[in-house]
Order: sequence, then C-alpha cells, then structure tokens
Amino acid sequence: MKFLIDEVPVTNSGSAGRALRCVKYATQYLKKHGNTRLSHDYTMLKLKNAHIRIIPAFSEEEISDISAAVDPNTPIGRRDLAVILLGYGTGLRGADIIRLKLSDIDWRGQCANIVQSKTHQPLILALNGAVLNAIADYVLYARPECNVPQVFVTVNAPYRKLSSGFANMIDKYCEKAGVEKIPLRAFHSLRRSFETVMVSHGVPIETVSQMVGHKTIEEDKPYITHNKEKASFVAMDFTEVPITAGLYAGHMRKEVPAGDI
Repeated sequence: MKFLIDEVPVTNSGSAGRALRCVKYATQYLKKHGNTRLSHDYTMLKLKNAHIRIIPAFSEEEISDISAAVDPNTPIGRRDLAVILLGYGTGLRGADIIRLKLSDIDWRGQCANIVQSKTHQPLILALNGAVLNAIADYVLYARPECNVPQVFVTVNAPYRKLSSGFANMIDKYCEKAGVEKIPLRAFHSLRRSFETVMVSHGVPIETVSQMVGHKTIEEDKPYITHNKEKASFVAMDFTEVPITAGLYAGHMRKEVPAGDI
C-alpha cells in the first residue's frame, strides 16, 4: 500500500494507464510470491479510450501577431516574449518551462538539458537564435537579481518561480493581437503548433516526436493539425494523371476523334 500511495503518483504521474499497470504488476507479483488466494479482477479498472480531439494549432502568422503584441520595453513583456518563443520554438510543456533552470541552458551549445516533468525522461532541446536571444534579453535586462534557480520568476518581490501555467498570458496577447479565441486552444497549443509546423516543412514525424520527448509516434496524433492546403491537394481527382499501366490502364477515358462521332 505504501508503494501504491507514495511511489506510483511520483513515478507514473500524468498517466492513469501507467498507474493502472503498476497496480496490475503489484498484484501479480504478490500472487506469484505466495499470495495464491489473492483475487485480481480488473474489470472495474478498465480505462475507456478517450476520443482524439483535433484542436487547431496557432498558425505561423498568428504566432507572429501574438509575439508582436508583446511590449518588449517592459520587464513583464520581455519575460512573456521569452516564454512564448520558448514554447513555440521547442514545443516544451508549460510545466517544464516553469521548472527550467538557468543551469539547464547551454548557451554555447545552443540547447537546454531538462528532465520532463510528465515522463521523468531526460530531453535535450535545441534552441534557435530567436529563442536564445529572447531568453538572454530577459535574463540580462529584465530578470530581477535573486537566488531563485529557475529562469522565469515573478516581476514583484519577494521573487519566486512562477507557480501557475500560462493560460492567462496567451489569452491576453491573443486578444491584443486580434487572434481568434478558439475553444480549448491555449498555451499548450504552442506545442501543437511546433509539431505541425515542423511536419509541414518536411521534418520526419519520427524526428519531431523525439524533439518533443514522446515515447511513440502514437502520442503525436492529437498534436498534428491537418494542413488544409495539403488536404485539398489529396482530395483532388486523378483526371489529369495519366494511367498507362496496371489494372486501371484500360479504364482511361479515351478522346474520340471528331470524325468518328
């Protein structure tokens, strides 16, 4: 019981499925090692697969408008811009942005080394120039001097790491930029935007999956927003595509000479 109460919530946080597997493995272990009378009926614990919701990601134009709506001349503006560009430029979860420490950033190597809060797995994040410049601008000119190890801290004393997500932040700048507020589209959608943009520019889905710290490609399905332009292309008919061989070659529409009509 101590294992189930104290250990499972830590090592399997964020996944009911993994927690359920821990319960199954624990009871199987107990039965195998002498508890032959132990009953393990899991029918009441069966998880229902959730429907995959396709939530539109922010487009590149919308991200540009949101970033332009931030005032870089204020401390809170510099902080917020760094947070937004970090989320969009890496696909990093909001919880991991809050936990990010100054010591996690390798400025010369242009990357950050973190342990993901959800999966507890290490991840090396490549940081592009725009992201690094925004973070450096905040740290050098807007971040208050304090002993807090996290990168992003409160604007007012007593200084401490941020304690909540960035839902209000993204809503505020969406309103300023005139970006439509779509239900369920929030700060986490920056992660979705990162994946969608990478895939649309030809980066293999396997590579993108590794970049955001997913274990399998199946985890990427809810994150990839369909590309309207490519979907329209796929939906086109094949009347202009010549079929000269194979099963359907004989079913091509033949042009009939005018004299034979």
